Amino acid sequence: MWIVVPLGRLVLRFHLLLPVVVGAICMVPGDLWLRYLLLLSTLLLHELAHALTALGLGHGRAVVSLWPLFGRADVETFRDRRAALVALSAPALNLVCAGALFLLGGRPTLALGSAPLLDLIQTAHLLMGVFNLLPLPRVDGGRALVALRSRV
Repeated sequence: MWIVVPLGRLVLRFHLLLPVVVGAICMVPGDLWLRYLLLLSTLLLHELAHALTALGLGHGRAVVSLWPLFGRADVETFRDRRAALVALSAPALNLVCAGALFLLGGRPTLALGSAPLLDLIQTAHLLMGVFNLLPLPRVDGGRALVALRSRV
């Protein structure tokens, strides 16, 4: 059910439905396909930030999986505060990208269907970064909070 791309210690996995969804969206007139691919690339960057941070901190292997609407970075969890760095790396990347796009003229918008592409990418990074900082279970902010409270 996966298209697997091994890149040394990093493995990328793309769900088989992903090309089907992209192909279906490409049949819709207009630039919806481009908007979807840009949002998907934002998601991929987010997950890659987790994976590359974990590898940089000494993990032996990281697997990034991408489904049509969400992604996941699977890394062996650190048992100390380094887990907070892994958890916070992706929202930090999203917020830095949103800030850089703001400097380039991007403006956050919720008019996703008619927004300029720069605004769309900036909004995606901003929303992904802020949402993932929420201190909720199974979200980056919650994982960071648990890691920062660890005594190891």
